[in-house]
Amino acid sequence: MRIAFLGDSLTEGSPGAAYFRLLRRRLDADELLNHGRAGDSVADLYARMQHTGLEPVDLAFIWIGTNDAAVGAWAPWAIEAFEPFTWATMLDHIATVYRRLLAWVVERAPIVICVPPAAPDGLEGAWEHRVDDLAEVVAAAVAAADAAALLDLAPWFAEARARTSDLRFTIDGVHLSQAGAEVVAEAFEAAVADRRVADH
Repeated sequence: MRIAFLGDSLTEGSPGAAYFRLLRRRLDADELLNHGRAGDSVADLYARMQHTGLEPVDLAFIWIGTNDAAVGAWAPWAIEAFEPFTWATMLDHIATVYRRLLAWVVERAPIVICVPPAAPDGLEGAWEHRVDDLAEVVAAAVAAADAAALLDLAPWFAEARARTSDLRFTIDGVHLSQAGAEVVAEAFEAAVADRRVADH
């Protein structure tokens, strides 16, 4: 299979441990394409992919939104001067752009697996609530798209934590530790295996 991975630093694999490197070893018979770039928001990823293009693939993963949650109520889009800009307004913009991104990727992949942002070690203050809000945005976009599926990493992290309660899945609350990268690679590998079964 030819599989594309679209995202931010978590997909690029720096800083922190790289799930992509682990996945490449596990799926060594497949062609894996890494389209992650550190610092990308949903809007950044959409603009970048439109610019660079994406050759047709058999499967695509989209894992984006963590940087949007970190920034919060900040407007990268041109809006009316003096318009009040809140997290709710920002969330509406993100939801619109995410749906456009998903529709664009669906044109290039028969199935797109969307991964909501996660906070496996917890985050302080409003950031964790914004992560939850963005997870709802992703879930809603998937529910409205015929060729999309949802991969929620939260149960995977919860199961791993139940086995070893003192694990840290991130190095800083966001970027993956080796343990976190192992969990993500396992979840993505299982999603790929499910698609193989569905295709046969």
